[in-house]
Amino acid sequence: MEKSDRFKDNWDLEYVMQDLFGSRHYYGIAGGFSDPSFCRECLLRTVSRIRNRLQEIPMDERLIQVSGSILDNLEANAKEVSEEVNNDWQIITNLLHLIVHLLGYDWLDGKIHRHVIFCQDRTQEQKDWRIIEGDRAYYDQYRLEEKRRYMLVNLLERNKVPIYQIATLLGMTIERVRKILQEIQRLEMETGKKIPQFE
Repeated sequence: MEKSDRFKDNWDLEYVMQDLFGSRHYYGIAGGFSDPSFCRECLLRTVSRIRNRLQEIPMDERLIQVSGSILDNLEANAKEVSEEVNNDWQIITNLLHLIVHLLGYDWLDGKIHRHVIFCQDRTQEQKDWRIIEGDRAYYDQYRLEEKRRYMLVNLLERNKVPIYQIATLLGMTIERVRKILQEIQRLEMETGKKIPQFE
């Protein structure tokens, strides 16, 4: 049987695997996708990773049931990937079906039946920012933010704003505000200079 061109170097799929599992494990593997068994292994690992992630996300019962069923179909199709079995369209359909349900579409009526919320916590936002800006710019900006934070805490405290209100206004814990005030006091005593005023 003549080899088809379905399985070939695939840099886009390499990037997907790096997003999902990290570049340490999948850097430079684009050529591996010319081997059907490697493609099958990657698909099955991907299904498992998606299934595990979806179990961590709060979802309604119907979405849990439907997404689980779609992933079961995707897994079954992934297991059959070979040079002889061309089920590419079933796999594409499974993936699109999963995306459609995760975006809130359901009940075959073209309407959205659940809300989707994507958000990042502060640590995730900072990591994005650090990757985009690079380490030097990130840390320069972080130091500037920290300096401004100290100046704001100092300004509010000098204006007799209670510590709990400072914490609320600046989105910090009361303990963090107390530590900043102690650090300001220590710095002013050591240097003999007042913290710069916030302008």
